[in-house]
Amino acid sequence: MQLISVNPELCTNCDVCVELCPMSIILPSEEGGTPYSPEEAAVYCAKCGHCEVFCPEGAISTLFDSTYYQLQDDSFPSLTSSEIGKYMVMRRSVRSYKDENVEKSTIEEILDIARYAPSGMNNQPVHWTIVHDPGEVKKITSLTIDWMREVVADDIEHPLKALMPTLISVYENGVDPICREAPHLAFAHTGAENPTGYTDSIIALSWFELAAQAFGIGTCWAGFLAIAATSYKPLMDELDLPQGHVVQYSMMFGHPEHKVNGIPGREPARINWK
Repeated sequence: MQLISVNPELCTNCDVCVELCPMSIILPSEEGGTPYSPEEAAVYCAKCGHCEVFCPEGAISTLFDSTYYQLQDDSFPSLTSSEIGKYMVMRRSVRSYKDENVEKSTIEEILDIARYAPSGMNNQPVHWTIVHDPGEVKKITSLTIDWMREVVADDIEHPLKALMPTLISVYENGVDPICREAPHLAFAHTGAENPTGYTDSIIALSWFELAAQAFGIGTCWAGFLAIAATSYKPLMDELDLPQGHVVQYSMMFGHPEHKVNGIPGREPARINWK
């Protein structure tokens, strides 16, 4: 299987593709030809597209299956450090949501951006289960509380056990301390045996929450829910993930009830220079 196509009329043999291929499977031209990747190297290709997008002449086309991000125009925005910095530090964990659903098309747009999150060897292992039905979110919250009740009743130690009686009591008094009445949930999951599944999922969820902010959507990491979803069978059965998959982490999201009007303080960066 051939991996790349090089247009000889555009290629200048600058060998940028050879230099930047992370798998070192693009070789320099031979006898006045163009750079190439041997067919037997196909199995090692990470399908990252570096060769295509870093080629200064646009001479390379990849031949493996992929779906491109749909640009609204041909230009690439140039953000200042101040602009991107302000956008990132304005992100807040949202725990109060409007009683209003996010359109599925908006969620799909956010996920279309999040699929470009980096992953180990560009394996792109992250799958998504989106709970869009608010009624289903409530059921999942209830199952998480059931899990807590079992942990509290069990003699086995759990690092979060001391917090659970209060959360159970709050829930029994009509307040949702798990999903905060968010209308939707996002579960990032991968194959159980994937060695980078957890890290790749955390990165993908980080992209999800940053992209969501641009659509006016608030998010919050759902830690108790994520833990319950990896160990409590009734909740695992309710999520009905693909065979062999496990929840790596979860996030609640929806339209925020309140607007962010500033940036809070934080500890200074802890840096050890060498």
